[in-house]
Parts: sequence; C-alpha cells; structure tokens
Amino acid sequence: MFSWVKALDAFFERSKIRYLGLGLLLAWVYCTWFSVGIFPAGDEAAHTTLRDSLAFSAIGLVALVFRRNKEKPLGPSAILCAAIIVTATTFAFFVFDNPAVLLVASALGGLASALLWVGWGEIFCRIDPTITESCIPSSLLAFVVASLVVYLLPAPVSGILSALFPLLSCVMLLLCNSTQPEDFSFQTPREPFSSVFPSLVKLALCSMVCSIATGFVTTSVTPEITLFDASGYLPAYIAGGVVAGAVSLFTIHHASRLDFSSLYEWAIPLIVASLCCYAMDSEVLNTIALVLACSAALYAEVLFLVIFARITAIGFCLPSETFGIFRAAAQLGFMLSGILSMWVVASGIQHLPICLVLICISVVMLPLFMHLQRRFEAAPIQEESKSALPAHNTSTPQDEETDAISRIVADFKLSAREAEVLG
Repeated sequence: MFSWVKALDAFFERSKIRYLGLGLLLAWVYCTWFSVGIFPAGDEAAHTTLRDSLAFSAIGLVALVFRRNKEKPLGPSAILCAAIIVTATTFAFFVFDNPAVLLVASALGGLASALLWVGWGEIFCRIDPTITESCIPSSLLAFVVASLVVYLLPAPVSGILSALFPLLSCVMLLLCNSTQPEDFSFQTPREPFSSVFPSLVKLALCSMVCSIATGFVTTSVTPEITLFDASGYLPAYIAGGVVAGAVSLFTIHHASRLDFSSLYEWAIPLIVASLCCYAMDSEVLNTIALVLACSAALYAEVLFLVIFARITAIGFCLPSETFGIFRAAAQLGFMLSGILSMWVVASGIQHLPICLVLICISVVMLPLFMHLQRRFEAAPIQEESKSALPAHNTSTPQDEETDAISRIVADFKLSAREAEVLG
C-alpha cells in the first residue's frame, strides 16, 4: 500500500468521510456532462462523448464480470491507474475538438471508469454492513456538495475541478482499502455463476427501467422549457440529490426491511410523478418533472447499491459480477433513453404516449421485482432453517410456530405490532 495513503488514513481514522467517495465519482459524471464547466451549453460534443463514455464503460463493466481471479479485489495500482486515465481523458475534452480524438478519450475514460465503479462495490462488500447501509446513502451528500461547488465556480475552473473528481474519489477508495487485509479474498459463491447469472440479468433489466424512464425525462426536458437558465441541468441534479437524500433517509428508517421491491416502491412515485408532469407540458411542470426525474435517477442509482452489497454478502455471487452487471444495465438504460428521446424529436410524434407507456412499464415492474427478490432470499432462508435445527430433531411445536411466524413477518413485511398480533 502507498505510504501517502496510510498517512492520510491516520488523519481520517475516526471519520467516515472516506466512505463517501462514491458521491464524488457520481459528481464527475454529472458535473462533466451536465454543467458548462467543460462543454458550452448546447454543445453537441457533450452528447456524443457522454454516449460513447457510457457505452465503453458498460463494455468495461461486463468485461470485469468475466475477469479471472474475481475472488481477489482490484489492486490499488489498478485503481490508481484507472483514476489517472479518467482524469486525463476528461482534461482532453478541454484541449481537443477533433471528433476522432474525443471518441478515443471517451472510450478510454469509459473503460477506466469501470474499474472505479467496481472498486467501490468491492469495498462496500468488505466493510461492516451497517457502515455500508449508512455511507452509501450519505454519498448523496458528497454529490450535492461537490456539484454545488462546481455550479458556483466559473468556467473553466469548475471544469478542472470536475476532471479531478475521479482522482479524489480514488484517494478515498484507497483510504478505505488501506484498512483491509491485503490477502483478502471473497467467499466462494454458494451457487455456480451460470445458475445465478439469468436471475441477475433479469433483475438488472428491471432496474434498467428506472434509468430509461428517468433518462427520457432528463434528456427530453431541456433547460429552455423550464424555469432554469441555460446551465439548468446541474441545478436540477443538485435539487434532485437533496430530494433523493431525504427519501433515502425516510426509506431506510421506515422500511421494515431493505430489498429491491421496498426500495422500488419509493422510486415509483418519483418516476410516475415526473412523467405525469412532463406529459402535461408547461414551464412550471417541466421544471418539477426534471427535478423529480433527477431525484429518482440518483435514488435508484445509489440506494440499489445497498442491495447489491447484500446479495454479495449472502454468497450468491462476487462483487465484480453483481456491480458489473447492474452498473452496466443502469448506464445502458440511460444511453437508450437518450436514443429514445432523439427518436421522438426526429419523428415529430407527441411525447404523451411515450410517457404513458413508461408509466405503465414502471408500475408493472414492481411485482416482477418482488418475484425476483424471492430468488435471492430462498436459499439463505433454507440454510438458516437448516442451521437452526439441532443435531437431533428435538424441535417443539412452539419452536416450529415461532419459525413459521418469523417467515411470515419477513415475507409480508409486518410491523412489530402486527407480528405480535399474529403470534
């Protein structure tokens, strides 16, 4: 481990700030392409480089899913090199305007960013689950603060700061890794990856719906048809980060348990309200639609990571598999939403039917989430039941009744009072 990393780690020993670096990585994405620090407002290069970066990042994430030695976390040297490449290619957007050069920079930056996304996923699977469940939502705070600073600074200073976010996130990631044993290996999954892969893909495709629905609004509602000015995208994401953070805190403290279906239940109102406001098409409602879409996008993008870490913790698969598949699906969903938005504009059709279709799909996804969620809960419940049985079957009817009640409480998310009445 680098000596300077250990020196910084001593400074942050009693704080959890280092676990919030995921928010800076998010800030790099949104501040680079949704502010005017690097690309001027309305610059077509911003759209093309974002699309190319998302595509190549998804390719890199899928490659990490099938890499060798997945039981070993990514090394600090690989993470640092990836951060340097991402920062360098982001700076290239300042210097060059040649389409071929921008394509190469977007491709290299996208591929390298995949290592940073998976690196954060692996660290959240190695630390205490309580820290994971508190620090992942808190990353939204780091995102809001970093984005607000970028928004308040003039260009090109704000663009330079945006380009440095991957390096800052890398430093915080290395600080987190410095507290972990260097010879650490993740536990061998309970099932072969070939048997878990179809369920992971289905669940990832369901979560992709969030990216497509919210991305359609954020790519279709331009600042000119809202109350924001020409740089309105970043303020909308800042406001969305605040709303997403508030909803995240409420969800974590009031949900009987955290799983995909319970988190998606809170994302649906944000998605549906956003699409409805955009369908009514007025300046005020477009502004509300944009903020709500940004909120839903950040909420799903951050909160779902808690469940990805939990799936890994119970031994279904390795972090690079879980985070690689889901992050790739989220990025491809946003890229597809941009293509859908351009098709709607080019064809001249009304956006109202598209909004209605996306609303229906978003609502229909909930039972599918619940169905797929049981796939990831069945095996742990069975193993816990087996481990709870004594060596000789001496269980009493009262024990069996208590076990049955516990399963019902878990399946139907009963409150403590409802569980008491059921007993």
